[in-house]
Amino acid sequence: MKPHTLANAKQGELPKFIQNLIADLPDSVILQTDAAGFQQALDVSWAQQNREIIPACFVRPRDAHQLSKAVEILKREHDERRNKEGESKSGFFAVRSGGVNVALGAATVQDGVVIDLSLLSEVTPSPDGSTVTVGTGGRWPDVYKTLEDKGLIVMGGRSPPVGVGGLTLQGGISFYSPRHGFVCSNVFSYEVVLADGRIVTASESEHPDLWRVLKGGANNFGIVTKFTLRSFPSAPLWIGRIYTPAIFQHAKGRKAFHSYVQSASSPEGFDENAAGPILSFTYVQVIRSQVMTLHLAYTKPAAEQAKTKTWPAHWKNTGFPSIFSLYSVNKVMSHGAAIQDLGSAGRTHTRHVQGTTTIRNDLETITLAYEIFSRTASKLSCVKGMLFPFTIQAILPAWMNKGFPNVLGLEGCTEPLIILSASVSWEKEKDDDLVRGAVKEMLGEIERAAEGKGTGHPYRFMNYSMEWQKVYEGGGEESLRIMREAGGKYDPDGLFQTGCAGGFKIGRD
Repeated sequence: MKPHTLANAKQGELPKFIQNLIADLPDSVILQTDAAGFQQALDVSWAQQNREIIPACFVRPRDAHQLSKAVEILKREHDERRNKEGESKSGFFAVRSGGVNVALGAATVQDGVVIDLSLLSEVTPSPDGSTVTVGTGGRWPDVYKTLEDKGLIVMGGRSPPVGVGGLTLQGGISFYSPRHGFVCSNVFSYEVVLADGRIVTASESEHPDLWRVLKGGANNFGIVTKFTLRSFPSAPLWIGRIYTPAIFQHAKGRKAFHSYVQSASSPEGFDENAAGPILSFTYVQVIRSQVMTLHLAYTKPAAEQAKTKTWPAHWKNTGFPSIFSLYSVNKVMSHGAAIQDLGSAGRTHTRHVQGTTTIRNDLETITLAYEIFSRTASKLSCVKGMLFPFTIQAILPAWMNKGFPNVLGLEGCTEPLIILSASVSWEKEKDDDLVRGAVKEMLGEIERAAEGKGTGHPYRFMNYSMEWQKVYEGGGEESLRIMREAGGKYDPDGLFQTGCAGGFKIGRD
């Protein structure tokens, strides 16, 4: 995609609804005429492709009341467009929390309005420390730093650049998921701006139907400004990492992963303090080779482990310690340090694509998926500066339905699920179609192979999904019914279905 030149449009030439935004929120609208401020707002997007989608302006509300005014103006514009054109197929505004999602147009829109929530980033613990209210525009490292100074921690992201809003509304996996479930299932309440501009609280006792669907329903029902999350005393984590050339250890790594998931899926083998494992195979174009990494965490290490550098007994009794490591890490650290240790999803200022699929814990299918990835990486070896991680993680039956009910559609699942994901970065625009097409085809080939063996699964982990993937269909008809019913109630005119660009849409009955 070619970058668009920023046009210095005069205010009188802007669409009427943008003029209304400027009139009502003069200190919150960033126009293209403010070249430095506008470029800074563009650069929040993590993927270079999304920086090249140029909106007409950004609106950066300072509180829910300013956001409410903006939504009222957008709703009037949406209604006028519907009256003139009927249901629109493309949105004219987008909502951005952290801006890390690399799906094309996930939180931006060409020539439209981007609602930038970055100023809504408060972190406020309750008096008894059992909950923390977090602004949707915050980033997890900042949240953790504020809370660790107060001796608290919350369920949240495991990667440094990730923002609060997107991760929490889509599902989210935390180091504490084995203890408490998905991040979305640990939200006690939400402050939400609805399509008509009302500011409401959604909780178990107020608007409980909205409270339920926001747990995995993303941006389909309103704009969340605050989350009140479960919190608990912070404590150090044990982190273990292994790096090794994949050529020597890939088969051993896959076998150890499969055996561990099989064991941890039984009541005897499950430990609520064991997070992971995260097994990755990364093709590094500059060396034309794969590196295998294994990441393990334990959220309740024994006191002596910080001194003795020993593995927790849970991990010591698996096949992972026998994997040869060229370099390894074994230490106890704070939660904030642990996410910095795990690292980010890729390099900023580069081009990105990601995608995911789900299989059952079958070693032969895991091996087939790895082989398909390896062939795909070889085909892309000509792509300059490419990093191609292929990552394998598990959702265990003992924790997938802990916490409050969500709409992820896993209530009836009694077996472990394996999330396979790719997150590829590269340098040149000329390679966009090649890389995106190859990743899409790779995932399709894995799904066809798994389907042929009877080891596929329809669930898709939304946080890793790309815009072409059918996320909500994988959650089942009942979850979709619940969400559409809530959508009809809280957004009857479909502002967030057809007016809001980006994100996965539930559609309308």
